[in-house]
Amino acid sequence: MTMRGLRPGAHWRLAGLGLALGLAACGGGGSDGPGPVPVNEASLRAAQTSGLLAFFKDKIAERAAAGLPGTAVTVPTIHAPEAVSSVVTHAGSAVFEPVAEEADLLKADGGMVYALHRAYATATAKEPPRLAAMARLADGSLQRTAQLALDAQFIPAGLHLASGASRLAVLAAQDPYAGRQTVAGAGGAQFVPEYSRAFALDVYAAARGTAPEPQRRLRIDGLLLGSRMVGNTLYVVSTWSPDLSGFPVPAGASKADVDKALSGLQAAMLLPTVRVDGGAPQALVTADECFVQPGNASLALQVTTLTAIDLGAAGMPRASRCFAGGSEALHLGAASVYLATSRNYRYGASAAGAAFPANSRTDVHKFALRPGQVEYRASGFVDGHLGWDARRLSGRLNEFQGDLRLVTFSGERGQSGEPPVSVLFKPTAPAALQVLREDPSQRVLARIGGVAIKTRVSPVTEGGQQVDAVAFAGPRAYASTFLSSDPTYVLDLSAPARPAQVGELPLSGAAHRFYALPQGWLLAVGRESRVPFDGEIGVPLAPEGVPIRLLDARDPARVRSAGTLLLGRSGTLTGLDASRQALHLLQNPQGGSQWRVAFPARIYQPEANSRVGYQGAARLELDLASGKLAQLPTLGAFDLGSVADGDLQGRYLLSNDRSLQIDSAVYHLSGGQTFSLAGY
Repeated sequence: MTMRGLRPGAHWRLAGLGLALGLAACGGGGSDGPGPVPVNEASLRAAQTSGLLAFFKDKIAERAAAGLPGTAVTVPTIHAPEAVSSVVTHAGSAVFEPVAEEADLLKADGGMVYALHRAYATATAKEPPRLAAMARLADGSLQRTAQLALDAQFIPAGLHLASGASRLAVLAAQDPYAGRQTVAGAGGAQFVPEYSRAFALDVYAAARGTAPEPQRRLRIDGLLLGSRMVGNTLYVVSTWSPDLSGFPVPAGASKADVDKALSGLQAAMLLPTVRVDGGAPQALVTADECFVQPGNASLALQVTTLTAIDLGAAGMPRASRCFAGGSEALHLGAASVYLATSRNYRYGASAAGAAFPANSRTDVHKFALRPGQVEYRASGFVDGHLGWDARRLSGRLNEFQGDLRLVTFSGERGQSGEPPVSVLFKPTAPAALQVLREDPSQRVLARIGGVAIKTRVSPVTEGGQQVDAVAFAGPRAYASTFLSSDPTYVLDLSAPARPAQVGELPLSGAAHRFYALPQGWLLAVGRESRVPFDGEIGVPLAPEGVPIRLLDARDPARVRSAGTLLLGRSGTLTGLDASRQALHLLQNPQGGSQWRVAFPARIYQPEANSRVGYQGAARLELDLASGKLAQLPTLGAFDLGSVADGDLQGRYLLSNDRSLQIDSAVYHLSGGQTFSLAGY
């Protein structure tokens, strides 16, 4: 079903009240845990068939009463959460705590390297998406074993390796423009993308020196949100908006008219289906496997499903659970999934103009990833809301050592969007960091601590600037505002019941990505800077380029700069703006305090009046004993002068590039090829 007239990115703007609608997440298979779930105001309820139907009928009636089309397909406003920020050594052990294997475009396992190449156009043809398998030779170079064409209707999202099962799984999202239609607009005909109605999961047998062999092909209703591999179990989170066009309910319809229009509605019509190996659609989840929350204020007609697939068992059995209703955010931890929902509507014609009631409250629901299943564990709540910017909401939740940390806001109006922010409200919304912990005996997420985040007073707004982004790094968090002139605020979370704001970083979080390193060190990778960034020593760094800094954060109250460098000159970009996963950290194979970093970059050479450069893997060496930061020779995939601008925007999209280090070799995925550099 095509949503005619809906512009890309316009899903925060709805007719009538302009309600911003979210979506939800859920668990899959197995029991609900020990004993009955105690009732609290945030708890989820088992839906069953009658409850699921009643829930949707009530939401449709509420939508009609609010002046919205009652049964329109609602576009999810939730954004896929970013990768877990963790440091992994060459042996695969995590510095902070074990982290589940995440999907990515470039992976290695058992002497093999696997690469996902997204489709791209050439001067003569369009290359389809492909899965490449390559064997690592003794000198670290690669030898192609096989290359398989993938379904061209889908865009590869990432692959997982189930080493214990000798299988790999490829996830792909449906191209929203694949069946695009044109609509008349003020500027003439416009292309309107269709809400993603399906995603693909293809499973292959994988062994050293052999071509991946197709074993299972799934086509699942909904929008892919995220995935995890724990052991041999693959967990997939997706959301679905049912097509109820056969039950039209116009805006303003009475409750009696709604009941009449929905008299033939059945629970199975509300739930997503799955097609296995090209067969007929079958239920992905049943009403008896779903949860609802009566207090959820969202009017979104959404079903979010969490599916567990055992790749190590014969037949690859699966189990699902679902959450019916809208939500604000989704966080995938190492072995848990969190879903945040709101008790309040947000009013306004857009995200930036949305207003929350003064007494806003956010509910949080925890699901545990168990072998072959997902279990609903507990719910809790915090005062406040997660903010206005849909891209940021999921990033404001983070699990560490079993506790959930989240950043909430108490203001009715606030700021949204990429800096510089064009809409400024006075005063801006205050922010706080809060900590929730599961109480297994009561099946609740209890608030155990919190701290208000205080920012510098701004001449632009009344009071401090509003917090925009937060980066969690183990027992620390780093909060930043929209202003590049503001510092980054350091929060010490090592005592979860007593979190504290303890200091500032001498650089802006609005212009940097932060990566946690062992022993309390921190790596900051910026965007191109047009002003000196080393204010501590007063030495301007020129020419312009991407600033990189190694920070000694072992004492969070006294963070200092240990080493700095500038990558490239004006125009240099990194792939880290598109994905945190693009950075790969590896401990020196000989051990010790040396670590090596690789990430995709488009680097222009620091030569006067020159645009000469290359795209490939930028490489750094860090010495955490001496605090030294050095640049290593770059693995260049191609010279920028050798390709046309059109190719740069298509085949060589920086967001599709990945870098990977194994022992003394580095590999780089770019433009349909995998490059290698061995023996460094």
